[in-house]
Amino acid sequence: MIRAALARLWHRIREAVAVADPDERIEGSGEVYLDPAYNGRYEGERELQRLSNAEEDPEE
Repeated sequence: MIRAALARLWHRIREAVAVADPDERIEGSGEVYLDPAYNGRYEGERELQRLSNAEEDPEE
């Protein structure tokens, strides 16, 4: 009885932590999707860095 209960518990734990089979995953275009708000933050940081570099090196 205890052995059967442990076997059921072990089966439930294995199902809970199982990784999805790659063949059953949803296939997309393969392109990276970035949230516009998230991506805008990094575009702003790159622009600030570019402006900072321009101030340091006025020859460019």
